[in-house]
Amino acid sequence: MMRKLLLSLALVFGLTQAWSQEIRSSVTINTPKLQTADPKVFKSLKTALEEFVNNRKWTDQEYEPEERIEMNIILTVDEEISQTSFKAQLTVQASRPIYKSGYNSVLFQYLDKDFYFNYGEFEVLDFTEGSFTSNLTSTIAFYAYIVLGMDHDSFEELGGEQYLNKAQDILNAVPRGTAKGWTVNDGNQSRYWLIENLLNVRVKPMRRAMYKYYLLGLDRLSQEDSRADGIKAMEEALLSIKAVNAAYPSMLLMQIFTNSKREEILNVFEVADFRTKRKIYDCMVKLDGTHASDYQVLTQP
Repeated sequence: MMRKLLLSLALVFGLTQAWSQEIRSSVTINTPKLQTADPKVFKSLKTALEEFVNNRKWTDQEYEPEERIEMNIILTVDEEISQTSFKAQLTVQASRPIYKSGYNSVLFQYLDKDFYFNYGEFEVLDFTEGSFTSNLTSTIAFYAYIVLGMDHDSFEELGGEQYLNKAQDILNAVPRGTAKGWTVNDGNQSRYWLIENLLNVRVKPMRRAMYKYYLLGLDRLSQEDSRADGIKAMEEALLSIKAVNAAYPSMLLMQIFTNSKREEILNVFEVADFRTKRKIYDCMVKLDGTHASDYQVLTQP
């Protein structure tokens, strides 16, 4: 795997730089409707969540500091059920650095509208694989593994399978009826459908296409001698994703993809030749029909 190769080269050449954890997370907590809970609880929660994500070793891979995945967590508390029990909306956004560009590309951006959690000030956040401790840590760990899986898919075809399976294991460990978002009956925007989409055999060609989109595509755009090949690889990736959409229409993962990639795709292809622009336009209006007007720029010669 690409990351293992980088580590091997570092060892061979005797590089001594420090290696870091996989994720660099920042947490923002909004409490617009706070009435009875002590605000210090949420200050404590912010620190606890950042330490939980940033200090945990999620994989057996080694990441250089500049390779770490940026993962932003925004928690908007909508309801105080008690002084330590809350209903919130959870936004998770993760990005991956693009080779020699200074640009971070959004890997994953998702709004979880049904997030219930309990937390008391200075509470220690515990998580053990294969068991359920709390909805708070299970949910955050679930998204950490989703992000890791998608990141590894971008470096190797289906390279994130083991991390997506770990996310599936977290879902399976949640006792039935414990919290919303984990079952087939919790709506078509739930955690259940997110991991179902990612592991569904019909979606594997889309995950394979992400390797082409990123490593063979975006990662080549900053180098003049490989830019044309990079754009071609991204075109091929999007056409593969279009075929997946035809086989599995209206899936949650496609909404996540188009919402996070719309601006990026426009920026890349607006400078392509007209034939390519027209092909991408036809592709994206199929994938992202509710935003078809955004792609009109690709119909201009």
